[in-house]
Amino acid sequence: MRREVNHLSADREGVSESDRPVTARAREEAGTATRFGLVGLAATGVHLGVAALLLFLWPQLNEFIANIIAFCVAFQVSLVGHRRLTFKRQGSAWRFGLVAAGGFALNNGLLAVLMQGLDLSGFVAIAIATLSVPIVTYLASRLWAFKEDHA
Repeated sequence: MRREVNHLSADREGVSESDRPVTARAREEAGTATRFGLVGLAATGVHLGVAALLLFLWPQLNEFIANIIAFCVAFQVSLVGHRRLTFKRQGSAWRFGLVAAGGFALNNGLLAVLMQGLDLSGFVAIAIATLSVPIVTYLASRLWAFKEDHA
C-alpha cells in the first residue's frame, strides 16, 4: 500500500522520496530549482558587480584577477543562500566548496576561450562565462553537496 504524505512533512516523518507522489516531488524540485536560481542570481549579481567595480576602479587590472576576487565574494552569498534558502540544510561545506571550485574552473576555462578564441575581453567575457555555469553547479549541488540523507 502506498503511503500518501504532504511533501513538507515527508522529511520529518522519515518517508523516502519514492513514497511521495510524483507531482509533490516535482513541485518540490521546481521550488528548489527556483530558489537555487534566485540565490544564484543574487550571487551572480554580486560577482558581476564586484568585477565591474574592480575593472572600473582599476582598468589595467587583469580580468582573471578581477574574476577571482569577484568569485570569492559571490561564493559567500551562494553558500549562505543555498544553506538557508535553497536546500534548507547544512549540506557538506567541503563538497560545496569543490562544486564551487569546479564551477569556477569551468568559468575560467570558458573565460580563457572567450578571450583567446573569440577575442572578447573585459566585462563582456566575464559576464558570458559567469552566466553559463549555473546548470552544472545546480545539478552537482542538488545531487551531491546538499544531498538529502535518508535513514
